[in-house]
Amino acid sequence: MKTRNAALTATLAAAVVATPLAWSALSGATAAPARTTPAIAPTPAPVAPVATAVAAPQAAAQAAAPSAEPGPPVLRVQDVLSHGSPRRTALFEAYTTCLLDQGAPTVTDERPVPDVAYSKERGVAIDFPVPARVERACADLEPVYPPSLEAATNPGFAAQAASYVACLRDHGQWVRLLNDRDISWTYVAGHDVPDDNARIEDECLLANFAD
Repeated sequence: MKTRNAALTATLAAAVVATPLAWSALSGATAAPARTTPAIAPTPAPVAPVATAVAAPQAAAQAAAPSAEPGPPVLRVQDVLSHGSPRRTALFEAYTTCLLDQGAPTVTDERPVPDVAYSKERGVAIDFPVPARVERACADLEPVYPPSLEAATNPGFAAQAASYVACLRDHGQWVRLLNDRDISWTYVAGHDVPDDNARIEDECLLANFAD
């Protein structure tokens, strides 16, 4: 599993990590899109909607992103908001199906929502890590974390990240970044968490990092 694809195992008063996407199933990844369940549980509010023989998983991914260039599909900022997106769901379903078809090990698992490693149709989840041959076979279907959300792929990341944090604070959500590589953050002690924190996070993310 490429470490490039942010690990959405978001790792409270002062020690709750929040990131835009639950990437938890992808073991070995390092950065974060991802909302796990913090000690102060958020109450998400709806966000405005911001060829020849092709294998079934690949066809599904292409249907979700018909204009995508060859190679791994690249997620957009809109795909990693608190409620995800139909495109993100379709891309990960195609990737998960490919892993299963290639013989990835599985575990029986009940999950409340579609997950990046869960097949609702088959009722099983991928048991990571998968064999190298399986990973290679599905590499072109594994979604890539939005480039704009990481310093390594966004020259303007530092300024945008600072503006993102300022936006959160301006709306009553006091956080601090955990590093200068991505937008993983933790709550600052001594401040309440707004009831509509999911909406605030989504709006600030789009305002500062929109594709």
